[in-house]
Amino acid sequence: MFTALIADDEPLARVRMRSLLEAYSGEIEILGEAASGAQTIEKIHELDPDVIFLDIQMPDMDAFEVLKSLNEDDIPLIVFTTAYDNFALRAYEENVVDYLLKPIDPERLQATMAKLHKRMPHKSGQGVPADFSWDKFKEMMSASGLYMQRLQVKQPDRILLVNMDEVIRFQSEEKYTTAYTTTSQYIIDLTLVELEKRLDPRQFVRVHRAHLVAIDYISEIRKTDSGRLCVVLRDKNKTQITVSRNFVKTVKSL
Repeated sequence: MFTALIADDEPLARVRMRSLLEAYSGEIEILGEAASGAQTIEKIHELDPDVIFLDIQMPDMDAFEVLKSLNEDDIPLIVFTTAYDNFALRAYEENVVDYLLKPIDPERLQATMAKLHKRMPHKSGQGVPADFSWDKFKEMMSASGLYMQRLQVKQPDRILLVNMDEVIRFQSEEKYTTAYTTTSQYIIDLTLVELEKRLDPRQFVRVHRAHLVAIDYISEIRKTDSGRLCVVLRDKNKTQITVSRNFVKTVKSL
């Protein structure tokens, strides 16, 4: 039995990870969760987990800054969770225990658990080998970042591949996200925050906490009768989406 901390700024992502780890309740005990970089550092000192499932990107500091702030002996075993399918992560797969690409596949997690069992006897001070360079890792991550080119839509008997240039917008509705394309709409299991991390910011823009839209499908930016800014989309319904105040500056800069 070993202990774990889940660190992710997305509440739904933490719920998903906890749910997936329930299948290993006889092997792993979840001590707690952290919703920010600062809270992650605090929880590591407080709980001393054997392993941390660590989201690479969080609002206040990224995973690299979190780990740099810790003494070497305080660093637990590390499993990165990330929305980036990035070769730099694969190149460093031996230096961290593993990385999990969101949305996390249960079979992939099973392989991660096997790796954790192999590394557990060497936990103390071995979360990151002495020759591991966070600066180099981060540099490679930045240089080799690959944005999502196709959207995978799971169907009962198949997986549809939808080119991103066919997607007009994404809308978050309670516990799921809907992708609206030029011909159809699909429910997907990625949150808007996860999509933002994986999509090219030159192609998609967040206009509202519940809406992420393709810039090329914006036909107009105008004011409503109430004085609020809205975007009009180039779809068959000429969809209008009111821009949240937090995103007005971004939309005006398009």
